[in-house]
Amino acid sequence: MDLITGLAVVIGIMGGIATWAAITIGNPYLLIWAVFVGWGSFYHCGGKEAGFKNSALANLWGAICAAGALIALTSIGVTALTAGICVGVSIVVLILAAKLPLLSAIPSAVYGYATTAALFLLGAAAYGEGPSGISKVAAAVVISLIIGNSLGYVSEKVTAAVVKS
Repeated sequence: MDLITGLAVVIGIMGGIATWAAITIGNPYLLIWAVFVGWGSFYHCGGKEAGFKNSALANLWGAICAAGALIALTSIGVTALTAGICVGVSIVVLILAAKLPLLSAIPSAVYGYATTAALFLLGAAAYGEGPSGISKVAAAVVISLIIGNSLGYVSEKVTAAVVKS
């Protein structure tokens, strides 16, 4: 079996099982869409142990930057101007941190940032208000992204075994 076919079969089966599990469990800290973002982020960072480390740390960093921006924004008052300032400043910090090798995967940091902002904008009420609610949003995203990175790692290993046989 060639690599693309192996990836398609393995990730298809694992993705189906992950979706079933997320729906069955019904936990607000297991977001299947964010799991898939983390899964893709793992492969985007080149896979293997280094890809897992780079992706997971950058995903976490992005979520932290987004949470900081959201906490600042909701604390000072939401207007178009304050939103632009908070997002702009947090993105400068997010990208400048890429000078550190552990946080150099800028696209993966953006995935963490964007998924955190998306969940806050679309479902913040489910996690509570204020800094505590925003922290819970970020935690839900980070947990899901890390699960996705982990599934990426497992799917890579299983695919390698299937392709070799």
